[in-house]
Amino acid sequence: MQPPVFDDRDQEIKNFLLAYWNSILGPRVGDFVQTEDGTLHRFTQDWDDRLQITSSLDPAGGSFYFALGYCSYSGGLDPSIPKSRLYDTGAVKDGNVWFFHHDIARAHNGVTTAIPCRVYRVLPAQTATAN
Repeated sequence: MQPPVFDDRDQEIKNFLLAYWNSILGPRVGDFVQTEDGTLHRFTQDWDDRLQITSSLDPAGGSFYFALGYCSYSGGLDPSIPKSRLYDTGAVKDGNVWFFHHDIARAHNGVTTAIPCRVYRVLPAQTATAN
């Protein structure tokens, strides 16, 4: 079975999902964060006041499922970071996500694309302020 090819209908679905994605304020699962050591990770789990990040063993690894208003992550995790220590750099970086081709959920029916993700930086603990 050939994997599905991202087409115009998938682009319409992506545009619809992006409208909701871009309406969410603050850091979101799927956005990027530069840690204090300069490594770039992505947020993987939102714990209200903290965000967990991709594993330092494989910061670009894992898989982000893109749905209406959120991303869901599957892969290795590192400890969480308090949201009060996050600074929005104003930068945007494309992050890979997947969703079901033509919005039909079944095995081997995912298409991969990139979406604009915000880029955050972790502030040192002594200078952190709510953002």
